[in-house]
Amino acid sequence: MTFNDPDNKLAAAFANLDAGNLKDEIKESAEQAKALEQNPFAIRQASVDDGLILESIEREAFPGMLPVTRISRDLLRENGLYLAAVRDWTNEERELGPRLAVATKTELEYESFSARLKRNFDKFVLDRVTRPRLPSDYIAGFIGLWFVLDEAHVVIIGLRETERRQGIGEQLLISAIEQASDRGSRVVTLEVRKSNTPAIELYKKYGFQEVGLRRRYYSDNGEDALIMTTSPIVNEDFRSQFEQLVKSHAGRYGWVRRPGYGGPSEEISED
Repeated sequence: MTFNDPDNKLAAAFANLDAGNLKDEIKESAEQAKALEQNPFAIRQASVDDGLILESIEREAFPGMLPVTRISRDLLRENGLYLAAVRDWTNEERELGPRLAVATKTELEYESFSARLKRNFDKFVLDRVTRPRLPSDYIAGFIGLWFVLDEAHVVIIGLRETERRQGIGEQLLISAIEQASDRGSRVVTLEVRKSNTPAIELYKKYGFQEVGLRRRYYSDNGEDALIMTTSPIVNEDFRSQFEQLVKSHAGRYGWVRRPGYGGPSEEISED
């Protein structure tokens, strides 16, 4: 059977279809290759020794928030878990380490006389007098969880300003859900600012739904908080969708070493 196609419309349509399929194949191939690359960041459990850095990141991520989370205390909670996104220190960061522990990016950039005086004082004290013990690796962000009955509650997610938009916050959320599942939690819950549209969209992407409202929850401006929770994370539908999201994240940013996952080679060896 032959088709009469004097204007080559059908040929053009099939050509566009083939081009579209080719683009999809190229994209899929690129994502598969990226998923085999290791991300420079890894996720590990935070310890008490990380407290000073985590509190510094909290001040940077949530300026003006009172009261601040008592992270050093939370790190000792039997029902708590903090995960940190880490990489190797650069030489410059290692030198500035103690000051990174006590000053946020904003504080480091203040140009007032009092701010400069405080920086110089901190530099002398922290470099020469009582140099604090710092983590062995650079911490870019963290997530804190409390486990109560059959729920895992996300109490805080904090990232350094310079490390945002690199998929780190999403990876911390992935790792938190994985840990909640490993510890037998039925659902994961959290609060988020009503105006924080990007965060809300990310949470919805990972199966969180709006279930309530805490009025005037945030102390800095009295903003309401949305209460969000997942459907049961043990359900097959949730797990299937979650696994696809984890693969998609690896296809964009590379695979991330984290508790319970040491890389793609582990999956290959298990098959």
